[in-house]
Amino acid sequence: MDKEIKEVLGFILDKLNELDTKVDNLESSMGLRIDNLESKMELRIDNFESKMELRIDNLESKMELRMDNLELRQDEIYLVVKAIEHNNQVHRAEIDNLKYTVNNVEGTLNSIGDVITKRKAI
Repeated sequence: MDKEIKEVLGFILDKLNELDTKVDNLESSMGLRIDNLESKMELRIDNFESKMELRIDNLESKMELRMDNLELRQDEIYLVVKAIEHNNQVHRAEIDNLKYTVNNVEGTLNSIGDVITKRKAI
């Protein structure tokens, strides 16, 4: 009977050792699978980050180009406005000169008219 119990206990120990080995193998296998999955996920995340950084860099360069173009247009508009202001000042000066000339001619004509009127009166 002791022999049978020892055999049964030995059989149970063998089975437990087999189970322990299977659990160890399963743990090892699952660890490898998790490590592989983690590596794949890290690689995908790195690729995703690279793509996002590239897209963001492209967007930044496009925005910088657009801002540069806007600044150029703003500078051009400023120069056009300044040219219009200068042109307006020149026209005002020309109009003032014409007014002065007209007033001078009018004064001269009035003087001539006064002289003619005085001579007729004599």
